[in-house]
Amino acid sequence: MTETKATRAIAERLRAVEPGTPRHEVLSAARKFKTSWVELGGKLWEVRKKEMYRDWGFDSFDLYCRDEIRIKPATAQKLTMSYGFLKSEEPQLLKRDGVVEPLPAPETVDLLRRAREKAKLPDEQYRRFREMAFDDEAPPSELRREMKPFLSVVSPSEPRTSKQMFRKLVAQAQRLADTLASVAGVPRVIVERALALVDDLRTLAG
Repeated sequence: MTETKATRAIAERLRAVEPGTPRHEVLSAARKFKTSWVELGGKLWEVRKKEMYRDWGFDSFDLYCRDEIRIKPATAQKLTMSYGFLKSEEPQLLKRDGVVEPLPAPETVDLLRRAREKAKLPDEQYRRFREMAFDDEAPPSELRREMKPFLSVVSPSEPRTSKQMFRKLVAQAQRLADTLASVAGVPRVIVERALALVDDLRTLAG
């Protein structure tokens, strides 16, 4: 991996953190971000869910991501949401090694997640996009172009099935959980309840 100012800063922080600890593992995953975003996404997903960053002296998840592992909060959100989507919808992909079996790009997973949670997207169309993303390994630009007509907001007058409504609720609950996790002073138990709600809604969405 090419050394940059950010990766050098992470390397310096690594030398000051005890090896084998969760904090050291997340920093190590951040250095390997270019080749294994799934590993970093999984570590960050756990850090956010358990609010480990508070034990490490950070008031919010966003501050931890920005100041310690040097990635933008928006990037961290995309990673954690994409990892959460794979964990619930495509767990078999998490077993890929990223070398012999390539991992889909985080942009690809994020697009597919948004498509899955958009009420207007028919199941048959979602399966086609899934095949493009995971089997044909279509680049994010091509996938985005194909998905564009389906990623518009659904009109209130259009009927929605229960499954479609649950998918919409999943997206809303995830945004709520992300916001709660980033606000200093919100009790950990409330964040955990919000994340549990996201998991429950994903199960109901099927």
